Amino acid sequence: MGAPKSYRGGDPVERFRDLQLEGVDKEALAQLVHELKVHQEELSAQNHQLIETQSALEESRDRYVDLYDFAPIGYMTINPSGMIREMNLTASAVLGRERGKIVGLPFSSFVLRADKPRFSEHLRQCLQAEHSSVTTELTLNIGNHLPSVQLVTRRHGGDTSGEPMFLTALIDITAQKKLEQERRDIEDARDKLSREREFARVRSDAKDHFLAALSHELRTPLTPIVATMSDSRLISLAPEPLLAALHTARRNLDLEVRLIDDLLDVTRISRGRLQLTHEQIDLHQVIQEVIDMLSVEIQRRGITVATAFDAPQHLVTGDPVRLRQVFWNLLGNATKFTNAGGTVTIASSAGADGFIQVTVGDTGIGMERDVIDWINAPDDAARSTPIHSPTGLGLGLAICRGVVTGHGGTLRAISPGRGRGSTFIVQIPPATPQEHLDSPSMPTQSQHDRQTPRLRILLVEDHQDSADMLSQLLTLHDYEMTVARSVQEALAAASREFDLLISDIRLPDGSGLELMRRLRENQNIRGIAISGFGTEEDLQRSLEAGYGTHLTKPVDFNRLLEAIERISGPRGAGDN
Repeated sequence: MGAPKSYRGGDPVERFRDLQLEGVDKEALAQLVHELKVHQEELSAQNHQLIETQSALEESRDRYVDLYDFAPIGYMTINPSGMIREMNLTASAVLGRERGKIVGLPFSSFVLRADKPRFSEHLRQCLQAEHSSVTTELTLNIGNHLPSVQLVTRRHGGDTSGEPMFLTALIDITAQKKLEQERRDIEDARDKLSREREFARVRSDAKDHFLAALSHELRTPLTPIVATMSDSRLISLAPEPLLAALHTARRNLDLEVRLIDDLLDVTRISRGRLQLTHEQIDLHQVIQEVIDMLSVEIQRRGITVATAFDAPQHLVTGDPVRLRQVFWNLLGNATKFTNAGGTVTIASSAGADGFIQVTVGDTGIGMERDVIDWINAPDDAARSTPIHSPTGLGLGLAICRGVVTGHGGTLRAISPGRGRGSTFIVQIPPATPQEHLDSPSMPTQSQHDRQTPRLRILLVEDHQDSADMLSQLLTLHDYEMTVARSVQEALAAASREFDLLISDIRLPDGSGLELMRRLRENQNIRGIAISGFGTEEDLQRSLEAGYGTHLTKPVDFNRLLEAIERISGPRGAGDN
């Protein structure tokens, strides 16, 4: 037998077969068995590694399935015709059915009829867009529910037949759409509120403008009457029996002017622009004048008025016309709402904190609780709006409260109830001792006589009676008068030099404000504006135009004389 063959490096099974055929020795066989065991161990290790890899893949697949199924966004795979091939649980929840009953159905069967063309267009775009996603918003029809969804679709390979597939994110945006709608509704409501606020402002401005214009038209005819009745020189010529009648007529004329001002007072009060004069007056005298003014109506209605003026201090510093307005309103209402045979009581006494207290009580129809609560409410701004009451107290009472408050006082009401009468309580601070000493006196004849004898005045007024009366009265007071009734007439007259311009603001061919500006371009002239418009804005515009002061119609002649003396003064003084 020859030497054995070497079988290293060959296949162990082939080598074992060769050994069987050749009858090799035991050593060669042992070596071969050893190599077989090594090879078996290597196969076993590879097999173990394959098992671990397969297990890892299965775990990864399970995790992917879980992530896919329970993702917060719905996912589905659809083919080019829109057929659903697979989907996760979230998508099936959006569509409102079990997954097994949805796969294989066309997605369009869940789309609202009106949006089906939009879904078809979405599929067409998906076929054309190979590498980009396509986004579309649709409304679904799920029973009685119409959720809004967003489709985000991207091409995702194909199936075994080569048909393209599309991975689609199905996002429920119903809540988002609802929020967007609510936001739009809020914005629309805000815009509507803004428009309504602007409309209310425009309407309020239009109302104020109308009332101001109406006030102007009502005031203008009263100017010659007030000017005549307020000229101390003319009044001094009247016989004694006529003086009392003239004073009564003047008081009623002042009240008529105040009633015209009522058109604007509520607006002034609500805006904090109520204008008050300040002079020392006797409150008892003011109340007695109101009683005298209403005496005819009191007698006609068969009502008894009882007075008890017991206040030890009854001098106040304030606006006599405004305070007369307050008590005329309170006493007038008490008279109006008290039946024949009833009693109205007006009493004064020392009130709390040194105030003067005046009560106006009646045995009339009384007031309901809501009216009393409104009157006594602490918020003045809120109370400036009249309450709708069958007694008609709203507007006048709102003005009364504003006037009393403007004097540093208070106004409140009490009533036991309907049919049991009402009582209004006014508390107002008295004049201080210093005010007693410093209170201004009324202009005297000697004050007017100290005017420059021949001051040259250009009077511009389109209301003929007012122009004629003011011109005649000022001529009686030794002024040299020239009258014009328009801007053009005034400019023509201004070829001569004047010391003072007295002009209406509203003229037929322009404005007295522009007239003053043009006159001051060529001469050093002072001015007094007179107008039926008397707001703070009107006053400011007059001052800015160059006028030294602004008087509201109807013009009190004494105040006009004071203004002339103050504005004209020595030459060179009083310019603006």
